[in-house]
This record gives sequence, C-alpha cells and structure tokens, in this order.
Amino acid sequence: MSISKPGYLLFAVLLFIPALVFSSPEKLSLIVEVTGAKPNKGQAVCSLFTSANTYLKQPAIKITKPVNSNGEVVFRIDDIDPGTYAVSIVYDEDNNGKLNTGLFGIPTEPVGVSNNAKGRFGPPSYEDAAFELLDSRRIRISLGKAKK
Repeated sequence: MSISKPGYLLFAVLLFIPALVFSSPEKLSLIVEVTGAKPNKGQAVCSLFTSANTYLKQPAIKITKPVNSNGEVVFRIDDIDPGTYAVSIVYDEDNNGKLNTGLFGIPTEPVGVSNNAKGRFGPPSYEDAAFELLDSRRIRISLGKAKK
C-alpha cells in the first residue's frame, strides 16, 4: 500500500500540528546586579512585576539576599516567560524586613528600579521602569535615596 503525494503531505502536516500547538515558549533567565549598598550591611529585596496593575504592590517573584563585601547583590531569576517586566530593589539597610519611610511615606532607605528610572513626586512609573525580556539578559540597578 502506498500513500499518494497529497495524502503524504496531509499526513506530515497533521503529524507536526500537535508539536506546534503544545510547544511552550523558551523560558528565560534574568540577572539583576545591584550596586550602591553599604558593604556587608543589610539585605536587598528584589521584586519582579508583570504589569502596571501589580507594579510596586504585588510582585510575581520576590527574593531577598544579603549585601556582599563590595556593597553589591546579584539576583538570578530563572524560568521566566518572554514578556514585559519591571524590577524594584529595596535596600533594607537595618535588616528589619521592611522599607523604612519618613514623612508622607517617602522611603528613608535606598531604592532602585529597572532602567534606573527616577520618579518625580513619587516612585517611577511602570512604563519608565518596564523592559522587554525577549532573551535571557543582565540588568544593572543603582540604589539611591528617593527624591522628595
């Protein structure tokens, strides 16, 4: 029994459709390098956000690590889908597990966000901090005092 050329072509196409439908996009990695902390003092909290609605409120991923002897912290986040993200860093200098704030809720501990975006009269917007993650990559964030 032989299969005709049109029948063979249809068979080949039908064979590969499940692979196209059920294949998932490649998972990516993001490395976040943070500078500007005091050497060997405190911890940094890295939060990854997936939308403007959750930005600075509800991170998709949150990781805490101690500051090293150079005043730096390196975070590695694996298994991320390609997409648009924003990252915030809080430097918990006194290791109390929260961001200390002063008058009007302005942070008194250094903070930073992706793209090293700066806000005016408040935190930077999601749009200013957002970046496209299409390939695994490394970003750098410099900590600084919040502007009043």
